[in-house]
Amino acid sequence: MGPRLLAAAAVVAAVVLVGCDGEAPRGATAIEPTSPTPVPVASPTESEATSTAVTVANAFIAELTEAQRAAAVLALGDPARANWSNLPPGSVRFERNGVRIGDLDLEQTDALHHFLAVALSPAGYEVVTGIVRAEDALAKSRGGDRSRFSADNYWLAFFGEPSDQAPWGWQFGGHHLAVNVTVVDGRSYLSPTFLGIEPATFTHGNSTMAPLDPFANAVRAVISALDGETRARATLASRPNGVQTGAGRDGVVPEIQGAAAGDWSAEQQQVLLDAIGLWVGVLDAASGQARMDEIRGEMDDLHFAWHGEVDGGSIYFRIQGPSLIIEFSTEGRLGGAGPHYHSVYRNPSNEYGQAAVAGS
Repeated sequence: MGPRLLAAAAVVAAVVLVGCDGEAPRGATAIEPTSPTPVPVASPTESEATSTAVTVANAFIAELTEAQRAAAVLALGDPARANWSNLPPGSVRFERNGVRIGDLDLEQTDALHHFLAVALSPAGYEVVTGIVRAEDALAKSRGGDRSRFSADNYWLAFFGEPSDQAPWGWQFGGHHLAVNVTVVDGRSYLSPTFLGIEPATFTHGNSTMAPLDPFANAVRAVISALDGETRARATLASRPNGVQTGAGRDGVVPEIQGAAAGDWSAEQQQVLLDAIGLWVGVLDAASGQARMDEIRGEMDDLHFAWHGEVDGGSIYFRIQGPSLIIEFSTEGRLGGAGPHYHSVYRNPSNEYGQAAVAGS
């Protein structure tokens, strides 16, 4: 059997293809698929971005068989939406929602990546597909265990029919990844979302990739920007054993810890906002800007907690406010070289977009 190739990453007007070893699905040929249509360089308005996402979502659904559509499109309020995990296949007690990349033919795979490229920001699409790519590097370090660690083992599901007139949502994830987005009145809401990776740095082709390093480094810049007394208030004496608000922890709100950002200088607050913006920036530009405006309005209630060495090594941090929880934790290694990262982004006041849907 020849290698099965699938589309994997785009940055604004360029698309990069990633190869995965394995058997081609029925109807597929062992050739490189056509690239998804590039994302327009010009940033669309909020309504234009949402309408385009609706169009490409429905184009993907139209490529599916009847059985695949039944698996891919669930009711908006289906409780199965909470069935996501950062663990690899075979490690969870439920079946993941939607259709699996490895079960799609090449045209369907192109359509899936086209949807992701349009529904997310260019930076968001790059980090999400970078996490998927890392699975092949992890599989190699684990002796080729492709049943558990493979870029084929990611699933896409929709909740509600993609539409400009009614709320809908989507979920994409697998090992180290769970993106949950709800679209209401032309705006996307991102919660809860898990971004993790191992190995944190890996080689793809001639490139060295480190999708989550900017996230870790942006928060190292936060602790570095604080003076002695404020840094002392932000620094935890001990760290939690991993993220506290991850998979299966819907509704969990940790105890507030760390330093209050309300009395920081404007420059220090901006460094914090820049770090938060990396998680929020996974969304399309208009939705991300609306979310950042909300977070700026909560600056007096934001807290920052840190544990670890500023210049490297294992770290943990939490950024928390009334409508925001961001956690980041360096975990033990499964087998890859370099760090193993877990991070979570949540809006506890609007999980799965429920508040936005109720207000629509």
